[in-house]
Order: sequence, then structure tokens, then C-alpha cells
Amino acid sequence: MNDSNRIKHEPAGFDRASRRFLPLAAAIALSASALAGCSGGGAVDATATAQASTATEPETTTAAALPNPMREVTDVLAFETLGVHMVAPAKGENVRFFIINDEVADMEFQLDGVSYTWRASNTAADFAGIFERFREGSDITVAYDAPDASSEAVIRTTESGGRLSQWKWGKTNYTLHTASEVDDSAITDITKQLMELSLHEN
Repeated sequence: MNDSNRIKHEPAGFDRASRRFLPLAAAIALSASALAGCSGGGAVDATATAQASTATEPETTTAAALPNPMREVTDVLAFETLGVHMVAPAKGENVRFFIINDEVADMEFQLDGVSYTWRASNTAADFAGIFERFREGSDITVAYDAPDASSEAVIRTTESGGRLSQWKWGKTNYTLHTASEVDDSAITDITKQLMELSLHEN
């Protein structure tokens, strides 16, 4: 077959030069398809990542929304809403006031370089916040007598050397705690002082 017959069977505008570019066009088409597939996979991955982020978002929001059970208040007058009366010791320093779970009055202060936490409640059963054992046979009993009332405080020593005093006036329970290793005389004196202040305000 000569060239004139071959040309008769080829489409119009189709010459030998066009035939040389057919393999190149096919390669370009295949590359474009492969790129499109990769692009589609990236879109799926981005969607999955967004869904995963959305799935974890409610947990973060929920954790952030949890209320703090301990809120700071301006002074002891805020304790009146709990039916609790307390007075800060005259020589107390860095005094701060808190209400815990809307039922425990909390006063924190320093005295002679020692940090104390004084708490009171009419409703809570165990609010001292001590999570360690006490030493056996180390209890001290402190009596306080007034013309119209009397009470006793029990001072206990934790295994780490801290002190906890507990007493009651009327329906109000009181605790005094320090993590410091103060001597018997110091903890007895501050306990008596706070027993007097709580009695006079009760």
C-alpha cells in the first residue's frame, strides 16, 4: 500500500506528526488520573481529621464546664449564708476566705510562720480534708469553759507530723489543720484561741 492509499483511510487533519504525539498524550492522561486519585484521598483524610476533632470537642467542653467546688469570698460575713460564724485571729497573716460545696466555711491564714486551715460546717460530716493516718496514742484533749458553755477539742497528729484539732459549739463542727510539725504548746494555744472566737460568735 502506498502513501496515497493510507492517507485516504485516516481522519481529516490527522497527519504523521499527530501520530507521533499519541503516546505522549496517553502518558499525560494517565498522570492526570493518578493525581486526581491522590487528591481525592487527601480530601477524605482531611474530612476524617475534622470528624475526629469534632468527636473530641464535647469532652473538652464538658471538662472546662465543670464548676470549681471551692470559691473565694471577701470576708467572714459570707459565711453567714451557711449559718457559720468565724473570726480571724488577731495576729493572723495572709488571711483568705473560701466556701466549699456551698456548705463548708474555709479560712486560711498564717501565724508565726505556720500555715493553718480552719473550717466549719453545720451539715458536712467529714470536711477536714485529711487523707492520711494518725499516730496512735498522740491525742491531746483541750477543754474550754465559758460561763454559759463548755466544749472539748481533740488534737491529733498525722503520721507525717501535721496536726488536726476538732471541736463543736452548738450544731457547728470545727476543724483546724496544719501540715507543719508544730509543738504541743503552739497547737494547744491556737486551738484555744479559735475555740474562744467561735464560741463568742456562735
